[in-house]
Amino acid sequence: MKNASQIITSIQYQPQYKKILHHKCINRLISILLPTIQRNIKHSFINKNILHITISAALNKYDKDNIINTIKMVLNSKMILESEKFYECKNIPIDDVIVYVSHTPKTNFEPFSTNAHKLTYFERASGEIEIDIQDEKLKALVQSIQDIIKKEKHDS
Repeated sequence: MKNASQIITSIQYQPQYKKILHHKCINRLISILLPTIQRNIKHSFINKNILHITISAALNKYDKDNIINTIKMVLNSKMILESEKFYECKNIPIDDVIVYVSHTPKTNFEPFSTNAHKLTYFERASGEIEIDIQDEKLKALVQSIQDIIKKEKHDS
């Protein structure tokens, strides 16, 4: 049985799923940039063989030029592009890189968190069951759990 990674790898080269391969290529190209620049990239996509990258206004013109030059250097070097690290980008034609600057603040998604770990529930079990287990170790364990439940029920 295949796991999710194997399924995605097997279908990513089909024409109708080329966006998966584009997304992997973009992530691989962005991974060569400095971590401070990576954090300020809002989104990126490939359209008509042009890689479009949107960055936040926190970066300056030098960083913008650095992004373009670094990615173009990788795309123009056949030895680097054909290495094992960039195999996702091998069949994706990228002719140019355009970097846009966005002045809207970058929003970070934070999942909703509950205080579920602080909730306590009233124990409804009474511990009044008959233990019919042949294994002595397992029977002793179940008996100790039953005694704990009975003690908690009796104390409350």
